[in-house]
Amino acid sequence: MKVTTIAIVGRPNVGKSSIFNRLFGKKRALVHDMPGVTRDRLIEITEWWVRAKPYTMQIVDTGGLEGDRFAAEIEDQVNLALESASVVLFVVDGQMGVHPDDMHVLKSLKRAGIFEKKLIFGIVNKIDSDGHTSRLDDFHGMKLPSLHPVSAEHNLGIDDLKEKIIERIREERPELLESDTESEKWLEAPRIAIIGKPNVGKSTLINHLLGEHRMVVSPIAGTTVDAVDSLIQWGDHPVILIDTAGIRKRSKTEQGVEVLSVIQSQKALERADLAILVLDGEEGPTDQDEKIGGLVEANGCSLIILVNKWDTQKRSGKGFSQEEARDRIYEKMQFIRYAPMIFGSALKGRGFEDLKALVFDVLEQKKLKLSTKELSEWAKRAIEIHNPKDAKVYMAHQSGRHPPTFVFHVNDPAKLHFSLQRHMVNVIREKWGYMGSPIRTVFVKGKNSNRD
Repeated sequence: MKVTTIAIVGRPNVGKSSIFNRLFGKKRALVHDMPGVTRDRLIEITEWWVRAKPYTMQIVDTGGLEGDRFAAEIEDQVNLALESASVVLFVVDGQMGVHPDDMHVLKSLKRAGIFEKKLIFGIVNKIDSDGHTSRLDDFHGMKLPSLHPVSAEHNLGIDDLKEKIIERIREERPELLESDTESEKWLEAPRIAIIGKPNVGKSTLINHLLGEHRMVVSPIAGTTVDAVDSLIQWGDHPVILIDTAGIRKRSKTEQGVEVLSVIQSQKALERADLAILVLDGEEGPTDQDEKIGGLVEANGCSLIILVNKWDTQKRSGKGFSQEEARDRIYEKMQFIRYAPMIFGSALKGRGFEDLKALVFDVLEQKKLKLSTKELSEWAKRAIEIHNPKDAKVYMAHQSGRHPPTFVFHVNDPAKLHFSLQRHMVNVIREKWGYMGSPIRTVFVKGKNSNRD
């Protein structure tokens, strides 16, 4: 895909994530006063409208360089971001002035040859008014190709920055703006959220799926703070993988960053088409897994259950077969029995050969749209099989696909016992599939259109 990639770099706490959110157009990255909140690369594709013309851009946020915790891992992620970028935004703090770490990062970029290979923009953040533009003088000694004052917090100078970026690309790298119909496919690519409690191997799984060291992987629970998107090509299909922060029990979640990480995980589910719930094959299903599964169900997201670390379970000598483990998991989480389950080891890269095909199968079945005539005729017959209170269906129609939702017009909704509603869902699955997707049914009082 031809798309201009813009990497945002700089030392910690200069406002990189705030700038990322402004350039992306949504609050996507976590913004927090604590340095080092962003550890992995955050990647989003967005569409800029500059002078009434659309441009597809890929924005990459990176962790702050020169931080203490995870410093080496963050630097690796920044280097990967710089390799793929055509444009680099070097961000500094306009209120604080030049910091020694700014100069250290700048020297590192120059040693790596970034200034010769990329289009560099100096971004002086936290310039909140025209009167503060004099602070730009402090940064002229850094000899950046250009300096642009912005205030990400107050959305000042962002539109002008977009224009300057497009203008310079047009002058120096016009090939980056060549039209590409493939970019529209990426904008519409399905989003797959990798979810689960902390330290079950979510980031390791994504690293395996991507075939590169994409996430910061650490044995410390909670290493992933933000929800991190990765754009990949699976065969003929572009998809976006979302690595979410581990969801902890609320009683064990500290205020601050970890509360934000829970919110990000919930938001990831809200924008995902499908979730992969990662369970610990050695520990088995827990109450927290059950709660996370309930969160997926509540969001109406399609679901695949992935039992990770299955190799450690086999080595433990407990003797559980996959069938026995599957039964235990479904017994604990009855409400998501519709979710298919696979077993493997993300660390060893084993057992996931069929995952891609399964993902696309679930997504394809989710798209199925039934005609009102077909559904109504089926419902009138199906309800008679299990109907102790003589409920009547006059008409049925499908009102949505995300999740699949069916509305039944009946003589008396009070006659629809829960067991009958569950029966209708089961029969829908038997006849049409919808593997991996929750099914919603709504029963409303209707009129018999067949009566004279």
